[in-house]
Formats: sequence, structure tokens, C-alpha cells
Amino acid sequence: MSPMNIAQRLEAEDLARAKYLTQDILDKWDFMTWHRLLADDVVLSLRLESIGTDGLGDLSAAGGNLQVEGLDSTKRVLKSIYDDIKSGLLVTTEILSGYGVALLGDLTLESTTEGAAVNSWPIVIYMKFNSQQKICVMTIATVDLQPLSDAVVSAAKIGALRAA
Repeated sequence: MSPMNIAQRLEAEDLARAKYLTQDILDKWDFMTWHRLLADDVVLSLRLESIGTDGLGDLSAAGGNLQVEGLDSTKRVLKSIYDDIKSGLLVTTEILSGYGVALLGDLTLESTTEGAAVNSWPIVIYMKFNSQQKICVMTIATVDLQPLSDAVVSAAKIGALRAA
């Protein structure tokens, strides 16, 4: 076997192992504490400006853009918004790639204002895991799906052209 084939095989095995470890963490998520999930040097970014601050509970307090670093700060922010996210999140797609995962879905929150409509936003949660299987980067963001859709269509067209 050539050195190139060996390197490709080792890389494929590493990616498969990473995917397995990442999926295992996702499967056990509800049974793990933040201390077990988060690295000491974790960086959390929130990009929730489209949600606004119209009385949507603890999540509204983090409205706009926010970035925190470190285990204690990240745990504090996540604890303040997690109930809103957990109760309103519907994950529709998981994209795993190596030690990274993107969860795409819909976040639906009821307004605390009487008679106000239920609001819903497309959302992505990106997490990168370190070699100790802990989250070292986490981003929670509302997203505009049109650019993502355009990129997928473009990639499919390029793939189709190459196959022809």
C-alpha cells in the first residue's frame, strides 16, 4: 500500500472515529452536565438579533450579539437561555463533520405579551469538540436560509457538471 493510501485510510478512520464520538455526545446530551460538555476554554457566541427583546423570557436578555469565553461565563449564559431553547427548538437536520456538528432547525417561542403571536426563527447551533470530547466552540444563531439554500443548489449543480 502506498504512503498516500495509508494516509487517506488513517484520515478516513480518524473522521469516522470523530463522527462516532460526536454522535455519542449528541445521543447522551440530556444526561450530561454543562461541566461535562464544555471545555475550560470554551467560546460561546450568540447571534440572535432577529429574535429581539420583546419579552421572550430569559432568551431575550441575551438578544443581539454576545460572545463569552471560559467555562463559568459560558455556563452562566447557557443556563439563562437553555430552557427557552430546549422547549422551543425543533432540530430538523444534523450535519456531522469530523469533530464539528451543526444542528439546523426551528426555534419557536411564545411571547409573554398577552395576545401576541407565536414567533418562529430558523436557527443553527454549531459546536466544535476538542480531543477530550468537550465543546470548545459553540455558536447559536438565527439564520437566513436563502444563502444556505443557494449554496446547496450551487454545489449540487457543480457536482452534476463534474459527473457529466
